[in-house]
Amino acid sequence: MKNFIIVGTQRTGSSALGEAIAFHSKVVCGWEWTERVSRKNKIPFAQRALMGDFSHLADMHKKHMADNFNSNLQWLGYRRLFGSSDKWIFHPKYSIKSWLDQLNDHIKWFRSCPDLHIIHIVRHNNIEWLKSKYVARKAGSFVGKAYPKDIKVKIPISAAVRRLQAKKWIDDQLALLERSNPYLQLSYESLSEGMDGMLASMLEFLKCAPEVSIKSGGMIKKQSNKRPQEYIENYEELVTQLELLDLLKY
Repeated sequence: MKNFIIVGTQRTGSSALGEAIAFHSKVVCGWEWTERVSRKNKIPFAQRALMGDFSHLADMHKKHMADNFNSNLQWLGYRRLFGSSDKWIFHPKYSIKSWLDQLNDHIKWFRSCPDLHIIHIVRHNNIEWLKSKYVARKAGSFVGKAYPKDIKVKIPISAAVRRLQAKKWIDDQLALLERSNPYLQLSYESLSEGMDGMLASMLEFLKCAPEVSIKSGGMIKKQSNKRPQEYIENYEELVTQLELLDLLKY
């Protein structure tokens, strides 16, 4: 059985990607197996799980894999996302969050396994990303459930700038895996054009014959179709500052 990992920062559509690729009968994709695992166990636990040993995972992950794992599979993967914190000094690489996430150690591990396939999901529209991050946090809703209709957020500009700088650094580091591993980069923005195209790209990357099309009714729902300015109270001020720093787009 071959392995793949969906990587990126949070709030980039990785849940939809994992669900889509798992529609294929030869592929299973775990959730964020190690999100709540201690720092020292993140990589060892993931390595064991990628060999088909799920006994050490949390109960919800064990159940998910028990429901979906079988001997006919050709590909086994999971999602490994990295947090874009605004808590850093001098450079994002000194972020405590990156240390806790073991970003550098994960990249070293990925590079040491040249057959490990990397699917990197990137969200290019930084205003939309900030909206998603801050609104989801305030609503306490992160996957599938629509945001409350009248919810509003005021985004701290200095923190937003630092989060975006961290996000860029993380994505830049992950993109370097193209030099060492089979690597596919996908964009969140392509989700708006439909999941079928992204699924086709992933299946071609994994060399799996297409089987089905993804129907919108069976997929994770977008949490909002409203424009960022309808959620962000200080939208104009935020956009102006990000334009000055060339941070509107990744």
